[in-house]
Amino acid sequence: MRKTLCLPWALMAAAALAGCERPAVAPPQPGPAAPQPAEGPAVTTVRPERKTVRHPIEQPGFNIEAFQETALYAKVSGYVGKWNVDIGASVKKGDVLAELDVPEMVVEVKQKEAAARQAEAQVAQAKAAELTARARLDRAKSQYERLARVGQGGALDRENVDEARLGYEAARADVAKAAADVTAAGAAVEVAKANRDYARTMLRYTEIRAPYDGIVTQRNVNDRDFVRPADAGVKGRPLYVVQQFDPVRVFVNVPGADAAWVNDGDPVSLRLHGAGGELFQGTVTRNARALDPQARTLRTEIDVPNPGHRLKPGMYVQARITVEHRDVWTLPAAAVLTEGDQTFCYTVAGGQAVRTPLQVGLRGGGLVEVLKKQARPSGGAEGPWEAISGAEEVVAGNAAALRDGQPIRRAPTAP
Repeated sequence: MRKTLCLPWALMAAAALAGCERPAVAPPQPGPAAPQPAEGPAVTTVRPERKTVRHPIEQPGFNIEAFQETALYAKVSGYVGKWNVDIGASVKKGDVLAELDVPEMVVEVKQKEAAARQAEAQVAQAKAAELTARARLDRAKSQYERLARVGQGGALDRENVDEARLGYEAARADVAKAAADVTAAGAAVEVAKANRDYARTMLRYTEIRAPYDGIVTQRNVNDRDFVRPADAGVKGRPLYVVQQFDPVRVFVNVPGADAAWVNDGDPVSLRLHGAGGELFQGTVTRNARALDPQARTLRTEIDVPNPGHRLKPGMYVQARITVEHRDVWTLPAAAVLTEGDQTFCYTVAGGQAVRTPLQVGLRGGGLVEVLKKQARPSGGAEGPWEAISGAEEVVAGNAAALRDGQPIRRAPTAP
């Protein structure tokens, strides 16, 4: 009876011991993750706006030059009788800077003046002779007409009438000659006066005069110096050099890349090297309209008023020309990219980035002038299209992050 009761407990203990010796079953492991759709970069967009684009063209190292500079040479040979002004003197147009002593020219002028007076006297004589000849003509005409009437009645022979007629014709010839003498005398007067005026003109060349209001910057004459006319080949040193200081002009060679934007009237800032870096304002006065074929630069001139002569020729300045396009379509510079000779931006269409070629104009102040958008479909710069702002930074961070056809998402805006 005791053995029968213990058997079930023994069987149960053996079963429990067998269960403890079985290997443990591993729990189910998770499988590979399902692919998630790639999320495009977060971007912000801008629309083109009409603004003013200012593009500075800065060129260092230009000299101020006088508006005019004239080297004065002698026209005639002679000794320097007197010089009146020295360097640094302010002169007015026509002021006598120096006088040459040429006494033979003075004598020649007197001779020519006397010859002109003599010619005028000969004209008076010729006119008097013409009056006498006309009086004789009138007398001969009257006598001939009277004898001709008498001869018709037979009271006077034909021979006397013919003699009177010949006298009348001779008187007419004398009048014609007297008139010709008057004309010849008048022509002689003109020649004599021309010779006189020429001599006077040459005598005036003995005075070296200022060509305009300006400053004398060189004097190369002294008393009793003998000067000669400047030869065509070799001029030598000028007697004087005069420069016009008001206004002065600055020549700026604009690089070819910026030459197309420069126009007359564009504002210019000129900063002096030294002298505290003083700043002067001016405008583009004129330009060559053509590039220098060697340097590929556009020669541009700026006339600067200089009433106090504070700007002096030879001073060194830095020029800054500001080109301005007003009320044009623009994009921020950060939205415009350049690869080689291609300029483009990324526009937004259907949640994707679309690489869009652009035709651009002036750049400056963080803006780019947009002339034309060659999108699909093509169109002008205006319109409700959007460009991705900061595209350059997005591309720089990850070259594959922004490309044509790439899905994009809009960055959240700040509250």
